[in-house]
Amino acid sequence: MRVSAVAAPRRSDELKVMNPDHHQNASSDGRLEGRGLPRPAASRATPAWGDELHVCALCAGTLVHPVDWAAEGPSHWRVMMRCPDCEGIREGVFAQRAVDRLADELDRGSAVLIRELDRLTRENMAGEIEVLIHALQHDLIVPSDF
Repeated sequence: MRVSAVAAPRRSDELKVMNPDHHQNASSDGRLEGRGLPRPAASRATPAWGDELHVCALCAGTLVHPVDWAAEGPSHWRVMMRCPDCEGIREGVFAQRAVDRLADELDRGSAVLIRELDRLTRENMAGEIEVLIHALQHDLIVPSDF
C-alpha cells in the first residue's frame, strides 16, 4: 500500500509521545499536576525513534498501528499511532519512506491475521462436522430438532 501527500509541510522534526499514565502537564517541581507523581524519566518521555513506526518506543511492542493521519506536504505525513500493549500514543511527522514501511508492515500483519483466521475457521468447522457425524451415527438428531 502506497500513499501520497498533497498539503504544505509543517515542522518535519515535530514529534509527541503520550502515555495514558503520564499525560498530565508537569509542574515546576517535576511532579505531574493533579496526581503528585514524579515526572517520567527523560529517556522514557523522549525515546530514540527509528524508522520502524510499528515498534513502540515505550514498551518495544510491535503492534503499533495508525489511528489518524494527514498529508504534510509532498513527501511527509502527520501520523498518530497507538500501541495496544502499553496504550502509548505517538504522533509526529514522518517521511513518505517511513510511512510506506509502516504500510508494508500493516499489510504483512493483516496477511498473518487472515491466515490465522482461515486456519481457526477450518479447525472449528472440522470440529462441528465431527459432532454432526457422531450425532447422525448415534441417532441423536430427530425431525423435531429442525
